[in-house]
Amino acid sequence: MMNLSTEKTPDQKLSNFSVDNVSAVNITHLATDNLNKVAIACDELNQQAGCNKAIPHVAARNIKGEKELEVFLKFCKSKEINKVLVIGGSIPRNKNNIFQTDQEIANILKKSGISVDCGIYPQNETEVEIRAKLKIFENAITQMCMDSKAINNLPLLRNIRIGIPSMCSVKGIYKYLKLCGNDSYKYIFKNWKAINYLGNDGIKVDKFIQELKFSNYHIYNFGNLDKTIRKLI
Repeated sequence: MMNLSTEKTPDQKLSNFSVDNVSAVNITHLATDNLNKVAIACDELNQQAGCNKAIPHVAARNIKGEKELEVFLKFCKSKEINKVLVIGGSIPRNKNNIFQTDQEIANILKKSGISVDCGIYPQNETEVEIRAKLKIFENAITQMCMDSKAINNLPLLRNIRIGIPSMCSVKGIYKYLKLCGNDSYKYIFKNWKAINYLGNDGIKVDKFIQELKFSNYHIYNFGNLDKTIRKLI
């Protein structure tokens, strides 16, 4: 049976339909946002859902100082938010960043009793590297990759969730990833695999997942989220 999760920015609103039909909603940690804003958005999402579905991103490269992380941890404990997705450790903003790697953040969170997930890259990480990550992190979400062969070559571990796009245009994906402030879009468009799944209504997500061996999917919310969830369920 298919299991879906999705994500949103702290300011973005999701319909009750989307919230009700996913098992989790990740709240993104953009370079322009303080972690406290992410935490508050998680609490608001949980109130909308009527249960704890929100999972905050913690981007190592975006944290300005130790105090920011301390305040975030205190808030999460008060709201019983006990799972976090740690990302952005591999491409530091600059040498002055207080935290340079995702593992530094993961160790601090785990000591506070919070479980940690990570991102993996089907395009450029080996099975050995992925298995090594999953000895540190509990679960993983693949970064956007439209190469079904690369995804199907991943170790078939139950704790990997496959990142898929919502039914948007390629332009929508590009715009969103530029907002995130990194070079992930270069990997998505590698060999232009996404072109194989373009249709008049946007990315043919249903066609794409028919080629995959997995059943746990994370929808990258580039637009048309409700439409995408209806198509998949």
